[in-house]
Amino acid sequence: MALTLCCLCITLASFQFGYNISALNSPSSLIKSFIKNETYIFKPYYEQIESFKSAEQNLLSNNFHLEYEKKEFKKIQQELSENLFSSQKYKKFLNKKFKKENEISDHFNTSMEEYLEKLENLLVEEKLRLEKFKLKLIQDESEVNEMTEIVWTILNSLFVLGGMTGAFGSKFIMDKIGRKMSMVLHNLFSTTASILVASSTHLSSPVLVLISRFFFGIQGGFACSIVPTYLSEIAPNKLRGRIGVLHQLFITLGIVSAQVIGFRQILGSQGSWNYLLAVPIIPALVGSIALLLFFPESPKALLIKNKADLALEALRILRHEFDVKWELQEMDDEIKKGDCGKVVSIIGLFQDSELRLPLFTALVLQASMQLCGVNAVTTIFKESGIENDYIQYAIFTTGLVNILATFVCVPLIDKLGRRPLLLVSLAVMIINYIFLVVSLTLKKKYEIMSYISLVCILIFILSFAVSLGPIPYVYAAECFRQNSRSSAMALCSLVNWTSSLVLTLMFPFLQRLIHQYVFLVFTAIVSFSFLVIAKKVPETKGKSIDQIMKEFNS
Repeated sequence: MALTLCCLCITLASFQFGYNISALNSPSSLIKSFIKNETYIFKPYYEQIESFKSAEQNLLSNNFHLEYEKKEFKKIQQELSENLFSSQKYKKFLNKKFKKENEISDHFNTSMEEYLEKLENLLVEEKLRLEKFKLKLIQDESEVNEMTEIVWTILNSLFVLGGMTGAFGSKFIMDKIGRKMSMVLHNLFSTTASILVASSTHLSSPVLVLISRFFFGIQGGFACSIVPTYLSEIAPNKLRGRIGVLHQLFITLGIVSAQVIGFRQILGSQGSWNYLLAVPIIPALVGSIALLLFFPESPKALLIKNKADLALEALRILRHEFDVKWELQEMDDEIKKGDCGKVVSIIGLFQDSELRLPLFTALVLQASMQLCGVNAVTTIFKESGIENDYIQYAIFTTGLVNILATFVCVPLIDKLGRRPLLLVSLAVMIINYIFLVVSLTLKKKYEIMSYISLVCILIFILSFAVSLGPIPYVYAAECFRQNSRSSAMALCSLVNWTSSLVLTLMFPFLQRLIHQYVFLVFTAIVSFSFLVIAKKVPETKGKSIDQIMKEFNS
């Protein structure tokens, strides 16, 4: 029971990461509008709009004045024709006419006819000027929209850059303060980010949204290193695969939770989207408080620091048993075999010939996890012809499929093994991508092709959820000894986030350039991964680290 609850507290970090991946999707148009309306560099544009509206109002007012003067002048002319044969009335009319003309002459030094003609010419000139002004505003609006898209890209890129920062720094933090306190520390970034983004609309500051995404990224980068490491070190050998999958399972739970909470009927609306993005503060605080009060440091991490008594106590809490000395001895033997007194640095991973092949295969899996195209699902829905109002529900459906498939993967990963799941799933993904490209190419000719493309999406999600979703982090944690695990996990996480950044920056460009054929690029990447796994990746199910290293070196 203690082990289960501890795993749940740890994977709340994974939940936050998954939530932050998906949280921007539903309110994207609202956030872009907020950026467009509140960003300081766009203020001159809105000042020009106000100036245009004021000038347009003045033009309408002057037009009204001109029409009034014309009407008065016509009235005078009419009176002239009516009173031409009545000398008394004609005198009154001339007095009135002279009075009006004198008023015009005093003010404008011109006759009534000239005055009206000049006024009309001025208004025509003003109208032409405003038309040019309007054209300029349309051009400026196009530039503002382009700048908004650039800021939006920066917003997404900052999340990835934060992830890379967190991934790179996680190794040093884990080695310095341990797994447990690293979890607590990384939750501070999530808490700070939630407060910033919740305050952003009240302070009319898009900058706070940008900073919050960077901090959320740092949390995600930390989580992708710390969570698999922590879970691997507290898991019994017989449950190592199942517990390892919890990281990906809670990521998918976070993704789906963000999709549900992001419905327009809940928090995905104007005035509440900032609170939608701030939800991670809840699991961050709950996870930190629970870990601090109830759960121990990783026993293996304590053994490395020569705290055997604390390691024994921690293991007894996690196993809910008193007699765990035999398991502690196994951990101690692994540490001694790995010479864990000498912690391997990230550079040392490349220098050690025994670690190069495990590192290469682990990094290929991490890169493939992002570059297989899983985060391009929303664009596929648009390509399939689904209306924007229904895309949120379509994405939610894929999230549910992802969760169900990941649940299925929990027993399968220890029953069938890592390698068969990867090979079969990647083969399905390759074939599926080819069908997807064909269906998207022919969808204008045959209506049924749109439905086939949707089926292809669901098959892809199923395949991903039982292979490249959970296995890369489980595999990476299993392929390295205690002294090199934190460095390896940090580097794997860094490569994962770097691949995500490449996809974020390159996918929109490639999609505009080659349209649906961009998925052939993903096909090539998945095919390369398939070949690497088939030739270089051993089965790790139920094997000790010594057995796994022997297979790599044989």
